[in-house]
Amino acid sequence: MTQLKTQMQQQIQINDLAKDIEIIKDNHLVHMAEDIDQLKANVKDNRDHFNGRMDRLDNRIFWVLGLTVSTLVSIIASMVV
Repeated sequence: MTQLKTQMQQQIQINDLAKDIEIIKDNHLVHMAEDIDQLKANVKDNRDHFNGRMDRLDNRIFWVLGLTVSTLVSIIASMVV
């Protein structure tokens, strides 16, 4: 009798675990997939934002470099002439 009772308890536990697994698969994994998609979109937006800022910074660096070189050339030219 105790063996039958133990088997019934084990079967109940197995059924409960199966239900929990189904709940996790149905609910939690769907939410996780949605969150991952949202994170991908946010990362893409951040990447676009920072690429734009880096492009502006590159332009400023080239302007400063160009002004420095042109100033250097004009100084050397004034020394020669």
